[in-house]
Amino acid sequence: MSRSDAPEKILNAAEELFAAKGYHGVSLRQIADAAGVVVSLVQYHYKTKEDLFGAVLGRRISVINHERLARLDRLEHPESGAAKPSLEDVLRAFVEPTVLFSRDVARGGPQYAQLIGQIINDPQPHARQASREYADPIARQTIRVLATVLPEMDPHTLAWCYLFAVGSMVAAISPTGRIRTLAKERPDSPDTHYIIERLAKFLRGGFEAVRDDRSLR
Repeated sequence: MSRSDAPEKILNAAEELFAAKGYHGVSLRQIADAAGVVVSLVQYHYKTKEDLFGAVLGRRISVINHERLARLDRLEHPESGAAKPSLEDVLRAFVEPTVLFSRDVARGGPQYAQLIGQIINDPQPHARQASREYADPIARQTIRVLATVLPEMDPHTLAWCYLFAVGSMVAAISPTGRIRTLAKERPDSPDTHYIIERLAKFLRGGFEAVRDDRSLR
């Protein structure tokens, strides 16, 4: 293995182990062994386990965020004469890239789904750092665009609704197989269209219900 191949091999090994065992269940030495390198080479490229975890998550979420940003930008700055974006348009721009990526085995989608499920509500430093670096910027833009289609909703409530939406999306992509247990009449469907359509409409209904309920104001 050439030295230039080492970072990718380390990232691939770390991704598999972090997804399977969690951040605290894996050591740098285990990652080095799985990658077929010495531990000092892992530390050369990634100074700490927290740095390595951030790199593992970052290479996947950056692909998703690139697509999200492109979609949100088009909605926030529509072409002249284009129709005003709807709430569902914005929600789809947020959730669809994630759902599609989570089903892409060749690009590590299932591992990403496991990792994001692990950190989404984890208050520990490695998870908080990853959220600040990779999740918060796209969250702020999504909330800003949501505000243009939900001008009646105050920023505090809008932020809470965004977090509810994130929780629903992560549950939808989590590879736990729970749907097989809960929906006994059919197996877990690999049809991403099925998931995206229902998730977007479910979230739209939630946002609209909060917006329209005067008792919440």
